[in-house]
Amino acid sequence: IVELELSRHEKILKRLFANIKNIKQNIVIMSGNASDKRRLPRFHITPCQFHDQDLSKNFSVQDVSLGGVAIRLLAHEDLVNFTIGSKHQGILKIEGVKLPCEFQVRYLRGLIVGGEWVHLQEDLKSQLERISLPRFLGSNLKAYELQDSPNTLWYHNPIGVDLLLYLSDSKINRWTVYLHQNFVSWDEGESVRTGRSLAEDEEGYAHGIVRLETRLLNYDEQIDQRMIETSMELIRSAPLKEESIRQLLIAHLQGALS
Repeated sequence: IVELELSRHEKILKRLFANIKNIKQNIVIMSGNASDKRRLPRFHITPCQFHDQDLSKNFSVQDVSLGGVAIRLLAHEDLVNFTIGSKHQGILKIEGVKLPCEFQVRYLRGLIVGGEWVHLQEDLKSQLERISLPRFLGSNLKAYELQDSPNTLWYHNPIGVDLLLYLSDSKINRWTVYLHQNFVSWDEGESVRTGRSLAEDEEGYAHGIVRLETRLLNYDEQIDQRMIETSMELIRSAPLKEESIRQLLIAHLQGALS
């Protein structure tokens, strides 16, 4: 019996040390890339909606692509219905079209639920492919005011695309393009950088119908050329207030490719 107990404890210790090793490796990987935190505005209610068939509730879609969907829950009480691995069927309303869908929950960040499509149907796939074209994403950006940030210009597309321009003395000194979970950014005095944008657990600051969510930006070690090219095509078709802004951003992106 004593030998069996010792053997059991040895196995537990081995698993514990293995977990510690994995944690250390993850810390090394995370520390290898530079990171930053930024505020990203988001609407509480969006024209893109997901109607959960079993819960009989509508949830605002925060991001949608061929890979999956991210929705915002109405309250913390809803979290119990969206455990990791749970599947949800319903109707996705996107760009005026209502289509049946099913997704499996892959991550939770505060009240944001990220899901991966299950058996992506052909009609939904075709719709997502159509609205995922860079020209479509850019041409459907709309300018919105941020009351507490008069020196920030915000262009938003409700399917997960944002362009933020930051001004100092009426001059752009920083800008960021968010495309689903990827981003391209430029800061005055620095080169263009690309990376991944991750939602933080904290709820962020709410003002009216807009919420400023905290995003962790993990920068790529090497520039993502495809993301640069996609952003360039997106900006070329965006309805920007001034043509000089478009020319500035395109010049920055072209410089990153040279």
